[in-house]
Amino acid sequence: MIKNFILSLLILFAATSVVYAANGDFNARKGNLTEVSAVRIGYGSGTVRIVIDTTAKIKFSESYAENPSRVIIDMHNTWLSPNVQREIELKSLAAKKVRIAQFNATTVRLVIESMADIKPFHLTGGPKGYRFVIDVGNVAFKENPELNKPDDDAQKKKQEQEKQEQIEREKQAQLERDRQAQLERDRQAQLERDKQAQIERDKQAQLERQERERLAKIENERQAQLEKERQERDRLEREHQERERQAQLEIERLERERQERERQDREREERARQERERLEQEAQTKEELELLKEQEKQERKLREKQEREMRELKEKQERELKKQQEKQERELRKQKEKEERDKKDRRDKDKNKDTEKNTDNDNDTYDNGTDVEKPFGDLNTELENLSALGGKRIVIDPGHGGNDAGAIGPTGIMEKNVTLKVSLELRKLLEAEGAEVIMTRDSDTTVSSKGASASDIEELGARCEVANRINADIFISIHADSFTRPEARGTTGYYYSRGAGSGQRLADCIRRNLIEQLGTPSRGTQPCNFYVVHHTDMPATLIELGFISNYEEEKLLNSAEGVRKAAQGILDGIEDYFG
Repeated sequence: MIKNFILSLLILFAATSVVYAANGDFNARKGNLTEVSAVRIGYGSGTVRIVIDTTAKIKFSESYAENPSRVIIDMHNTWLSPNVQREIELKSLAAKKVRIAQFNATTVRLVIESMADIKPFHLTGGPKGYRFVIDVGNVAFKENPELNKPDDDAQKKKQEQEKQEQIEREKQAQLERDRQAQLERDRQAQLERDKQAQIERDKQAQLERQERERLAKIENERQAQLEKERQERDRLEREHQERERQAQLEIERLERERQERERQDREREERARQERERLEQEAQTKEELELLKEQEKQERKLREKQEREMRELKEKQERELKKQQEKQERELRKQKEKEERDKKDRRDKDKNKDTEKNTDNDNDTYDNGTDVEKPFGDLNTELENLSALGGKRIVIDPGHGGNDAGAIGPTGIMEKNVTLKVSLELRKLLEAEGAEVIMTRDSDTTVSSKGASASDIEELGARCEVANRINADIFISIHADSFTRPEARGTTGYYYSRGAGSGQRLADCIRRNLIEQLGTPSRGTQPCNFYVVHHTDMPATLIELGFISNYEEEKLLNSAEGVRKAAQGILDGIEDYFG
């Protein structure tokens, strides 16, 4: 409603401005034109003289028209005074009527209804200093006093007409003054409305600023809560690790005690054996031997009792340790479930809609083709048995795509096109080795179902979802690096340091083989927190093939040979990883 009101005010203001501009423009233009101030008629014998008073000598042009016959005279660079009588009836056979009007912005047109000849010429003098004279008739003009004698009725009629014209002019002048006053009132009202509109806009801007500050405060509180939760998770993780370490130390202590008791038992048995041997040697009678046997039996029972008690004690300690570990695991699971619920609640609150993925198309994408025709079944089995990649499920993620061009090189080469070319070539090589290859995209498009409207997190999350949903063996995201200084160059492998343990080895294998194929400098294998390697459940790496901002590496990555070498280097690295 406010927008419509403001639009109406702007239209009214524009219309008022046009009126003022038009009046001002004519007044400015009038100063450069010659004024036509009066038209006077004189009669001769068979002729009529038309005298036009002007403020300067004028230029004119003639033309003729029929039905009825008319002579048209256009006076150029002139303007017609409002006091000039626009139409005059003539009392002559030479001409019937004279009409005069402003034809256009710079031309006054005089129309004479006559079939006779005309003779136009200029004279000086008169009320304005110059006269433009037109004689109408087939003979030279000679004034006829009788015809020029004033007609009382015509004179009265003329006076009455002039009086009416004066009244009309005054009325028009009053209307003009009223119109100007109304325009001024409208202008003042428009200014007041503009002032109110500006106040309303300022008020709206203040409300929007306050709303932004409120949202920023809420976001800061949310970030603080997330940081607090992260610290709490880290604390619980440290406590869990410390409890595990203490439990391991306890197990080691118990093991040392058990070994020490076994050693002591062995020493005791050895001493008892030596003592029995000594006693047997000394004992000469049957009673002494029976006593020794009874003593040995008692010692054996004692040892069995001690061993049984030790086993029960160890089993009890192991059960208590297991219960403690299960309790810690339950606490961690509950904490993780709470975090997942909190994350889901925040996503529901922010997005206010479900973000579930349509898995039907994905199932079609990954399930189609599993029923291989029988003639090729044995061949595929043989290929898988021959290759280290046989049966491996590998997800290739060409970086960027769709409305996200990625980095752009000095000659306009876009990162999204380079990564797609290399990924498609790599897919051919991997499939030839018997691997199952899934692409997050195989054309210039986005991965998220939301398309160009998806946020960065939603787009990256969709790429991770492709790999996590099918439980891939490895995930490889292919990119091209960029820097403000064009001399930067080289190949880099990235991995998530807290992810799957073999992610670093995967990144290192691919990086070493890439630099061998491309001949680019090595920038090492580095830990990172990139979203796609952080949120995938399998070993993952993000590979920067080279710097597209470097002219030579841009040219290499855009060439067919460079694409082939890059794909071959990644293939070699994958084979090293699985081999």
